[in-house]
Amino acid sequence: MHLTKLFAALAVAAIAVSAKDSKKVRYTKHTEEGSSSKKQPREEVALAVDGRVQETSLAAAETSGALIALQDSSVDDDSNAVADSSGISMRCRFCGAHLAWKHHYQHLPNDNKVHAKNTRTETSLGDDGEVIFFDNPSGIEFELVPFVDSEAVASDAYTLQDTFFDSYNWRSLTCPRCTKHVGWKFTHVLQEQCMLDTERNMNSAAPTKKGSRAKLAAIVDAAFATQKCHVMSNGWWSYQHCYKNEIRQFHEEHDGTRPNDWSMGHFSEDRSNDKEISHHFSGGQHCDENGKLRSTTVKYVCCPEQADIVVDTIEEPSLCSYTMRVCVPDLCQSKPKNPDAAVAKKLEKVCAQTVAEHDTSVLPLFYTLVWPDTIAEDSPELKWAQSLSTVTSIIGR
Repeated sequence: MHLTKLFAALAVAAIAVSAKDSKKVRYTKHTEEGSSSKKQPREEVALAVDGRVQETSLAAAETSGALIALQDSSVDDDSNAVADSSGISMRCRFCGAHLAWKHHYQHLPNDNKVHAKNTRTETSLGDDGEVIFFDNPSGIEFELVPFVDSEAVASDAYTLQDTFFDSYNWRSLTCPRCTKHVGWKFTHVLQEQCMLDTERNMNSAAPTKKGSRAKLAAIVDAAFATQKCHVMSNGWWSYQHCYKNEIRQFHEEHDGTRPNDWSMGHFSEDRSNDKEISHHFSGGQHCDENGKLRSTTVKYVCCPEQADIVVDTIEEPSLCSYTMRVCVPDLCQSKPKNPDAAVAKKLEKVCAQTVAEHDTSVLPLFYTLVWPDTIAEDSPELKWAQSLSTVTSIIGR
């Protein structure tokens, strides 16, 4: 209970930042009539994030009827982004990280809630605020609240299977700080197709970028130049990561002896790409459960809350096969130089406007947060925190 209050107090003090941009992007509506190969006129619309629209007409080859966003100019990270601190922050109950703004609450039409088990009015979200109840295929109940946007991290993988909303695929959302599951992102199939077609067009038109993997690898190599090994204690067990060498699991007694100490793999393969550095360690201790040798995949990531290199998490997704997450602060400095996330966000916005204009009855995308795992800064539960004061010194008597 005390820890919960402490995390909530930290949430009140945290400052979240969201970006806005004014880059101009174009999209084109493609239509197909019959099987003729004759070029048809197509409508081109120039869009800006502020909503300004300009229309022209072009001759173009027929396509499959997709809505495609076209890049009008190079899209880079917006260094002039400003804080959206005008509202009340919705925060993760586990760690206090910012997840969404309360004024970004999204009321869903009844047509979108045909699979809902029930709804409950939530006046703290406004006159039309409500919590929507769903049961997953296992019968587990979830209380969800939709938002226009969220700072939670969406998984790359998505599916339409067992979706709560017809014609919407879903991605799992995790807290950007503690990585706890906090909800789902739902994307309409038209929105998803627009994004896929646009990305395909951009990749085919733009020259391939080279050197990203090499730059990230150099950053990580330099970070471990002084200290190769780092240990994380997790209850009875401790885990040692030695860069490009070996992963070990052990229990250490008070006298420093290790009665249980075995290998989880030796460095064997670099599985890095232009987006992340990942190393595979294989040939560890024999696993009695499946007869195989233990192995570990290590991902080196940016953790804004960590000032030093740390072994952050260790998981066992399958028997005797592990995934380790190692925080490397220097990787955070490289993130603004990687425009992938900014490009995706901007194209997502312009595709959303494209889909909305194509069919006004369609909500292109929205985010749902698990209500019991979320807390607003103005929640009555946090009134006690207003009486807290900062201790700057301790004076002896």
